[in-house]
Amino acid sequence: MIHPLITPVILSGGSGTRLWPLSRESFPKQYLSLISEDNKSMFQLTQQRISNLKGLTNPILICNEEHRFIVAEQMREINIKPKSILLEPFGKNTAPAIISAALKGSEKGRDPILLILSADHKINDIDQFLLVINKARKYCNEGKIVTFGVVPTSPEIGYGYINASVSIENELKAYKIEKFIEKPNLQKAEKLIKDKKNYWNSGIFMAKSSILLSEADKHCKGLTSICKDSLDSNLLDLDFQRIKKESFKNCPNISIDKAIMEKTKIGMVIP
Repeated sequence: MIHPLITPVILSGGSGTRLWPLSRESFPKQYLSLISEDNKSMFQLTQQRISNLKGLTNPILICNEEHRFIVAEQMREINIKPKSILLEPFGKNTAPAIISAALKGSEKGRDPILLILSADHKINDIDQFLLVINKARKYCNEGKIVTFGVVPTSPEIGYGYINASVSIENELKAYKIEKFIEKPNLQKAEKLIKDKKNYWNSGIFMAKSSILLSEADKHCKGLTSICKDSLDSNLLDLDFQRIKKESFKNCPNISIDKAIMEKTKIGMVIP
């Protein structure tokens, strides 16, 4: 069986305000070297940690327009030529960014599996991370949307939670998502981690482009058409594609969790 290619989608639109003054609006934390011994930024590490995956294409990058040269230069430093760098005129949360990437990924009749990553994660066990991604391919090929749940180790109030259909088993596989749980208070978080069906929501997703677009049409009316209009081919500039401001401002300011994942019947979580 020939598996669809995996196209990384790196979401890098954050403004880094929570780490000020080290991180600032003109140079957010994802472009800083905070956790690397070889001076790589978190953004660069996001791409490098998946470089050994088979069937990987060059990435689609989504960033704020004013960071475009930082993004291009940091990819050049690690010898990556992006498939596309989409430039947001302003942030509209993750759903418009991801649907724009899905439209870009599906150009010329393609239908890759999109691996949607945040640019500011720290992941220590890279081998396990790649193993989980490869496990998730099977479910993506079956038309599922897979998200990655972190097995909680403490009652964190800074994360949302995902409730799975069954308790964690030893076998590494995906479970049907029952519901998403908003960031809890401490009392609720202490209850949540006692139930082995609850995971921290990592914000990492995998699905075919066509599946994301189909589910967006079902659950967030108008989002796809607005994003399509925003991706004006006349705004191509070398590796950059500017997202048309006049159209993009009409996008709802909504996360992918709210737009699709909380409503879809095909969501799966893999620990």
